[in-house]
Amino acid sequence: MNREQIAFAALSPADAALGLAVDTLERLDKLESVSDPIYHTLSNALRMMFESQNALEAEGLENVPTTGGFILASNHQSWNDVQVIGATCPRRLRFLAKSEFESWPILRHLIKLTDSPFIHRGGDPQGMNNAVAALQNGKALCIFPEGTIPGEEDLGRHLVESATGMLQGKTGVLRLALEAGVPVVPVGVSGTGASFPPEIYPRLEILEPPRPVPITVRYGKPLYFDKSKQNEADHVFWRRETNRLMGAISDLVDHERNYVPLQVPVPELPRYEKLGVLLLHGYTSSLRTVDGLVPLLEEAGIPYRMPVLRGHGTSYEDLQGVTARDWYVDAQKALLELAPEVDRVAVVGLSMGGLVALNLAMNHPDLVATTVTVAASLRFKDPLSSLTGILAKVVPTWPSPNSFNDRSLKVNSENYLKFTTDSFASLYAYSQEIESRLAEVTTPICILQSKKDQIIAPVAANVIYEQVSSPNREIHWFKRSGHEMMQDLEADGVIEAIMKYLNKLRITKD
Repeated sequence: MNREQIAFAALSPADAALGLAVDTLERLDKLESVSDPIYHTLSNALRMMFESQNALEAEGLENVPTTGGFILASNHQSWNDVQVIGATCPRRLRFLAKSEFESWPILRHLIKLTDSPFIHRGGDPQGMNNAVAALQNGKALCIFPEGTIPGEEDLGRHLVESATGMLQGKTGVLRLALEAGVPVVPVGVSGTGASFPPEIYPRLEILEPPRPVPITVRYGKPLYFDKSKQNEADHVFWRRETNRLMGAISDLVDHERNYVPLQVPVPELPRYEKLGVLLLHGYTSSLRTVDGLVPLLEEAGIPYRMPVLRGHGTSYEDLQGVTARDWYVDAQKALLELAPEVDRVAVVGLSMGGLVALNLAMNHPDLVATTVTVAASLRFKDPLSSLTGILAKVVPTWPSPNSFNDRSLKVNSENYLKFTTDSFASLYAYSQEIESRLAEVTTPICILQSKKDQIIAPVAANVIYEQVSSPNREIHWFKRSGHEMMQDLEADGVIEAIMKYLNKLRITKD
């Protein structure tokens, strides 16, 4: 059972109780009459809560029409966006909800209580007709034209458009506005993404309460769209006018207050005519753990180095007395050997190699084009890890943990079956040092992490993503692999993702 299923199970009793209340009101034909009072009660309570916890402010309220139907179109950073818009808007709102929420505990009943319509993605004529009728009857609808939250539903934030810092807008808002003959009020919400990002909920990757970050909701001037121009080529009209709306929304957003600060327009990834790659293996492992990338590098004509880091490639006893400093020196030597042959070097590091890759980016931003971390050893799952410095004095060696989720693939592993506790104590201290210095990483970064990693806590990937200072950041999640991501269940997908990212930094001839 995953975390979402656990959360749904925990909410089951409250969901059943609320569902019974809603069903009773519906049976007594009282649901419509109580909808407004319930909405305003919730709105007032939410406003007081967010004003207290997040210094909630609203600007541009004079731009909200006092009568008649209209659409509010907002950016989407958090599950709190609905609440802060509802808490600040002077008009009673209905929120257009995706049909998937019909099965979500609590939320499904609140949507029904507030008379908000559901709509199916990919085409829902009846849902669109219902929304048009509501607008023509003078109701106000709030819609998120991005369709989802960047960072949710496996849509990484790196997929946002450079010009707006948001996902490409869906044309449905424009179609509704033209069909109903109503204006669209752009809304920019700032701060919710940092306060309550999808990593906290619904992804449940960061287990902490919402953060007391200031939140601002800005209402822009209404936009009107000319229906007579629909005779233009459809795709040209819909995209141009939707882009105009998205630009108006973006102008109202303080993107520096996102989950990670964002520059808009988003800087393009730097590209190089000759990119080199430095491949770094992990602790107790061999080159076998990363050499799956080599055939693709050779096919693409990309120069590379793949050093064996101190204490590896022989027997575990050779780790005795080896420190993180030794691994860094070996990797740095390979970097300095490769650098004269290329314009810049992409450092790809697995596990321990991920820490070394981050360290090289901190110390050699003039040589490193980007860092790619694969299950970087920033935070360990084993609670005994923090005690290794003490254990090393009495326990010289320790069995290596399993790092494969497909045991049949483990036959290809050349990893040590044991490790020396003194070398691991150095690795643990190194992880603490690198975490404290993450803000020094300013080069682009691509982070890969499996949610089923047995050794590294997946939250480590979020920590890296949030704390580096890189203007370009990507994070890619895998759902089945063990720690040895480049050899285990999703190895092909992992290697493909790395290569796809590296190719973004290359200038290639057509």
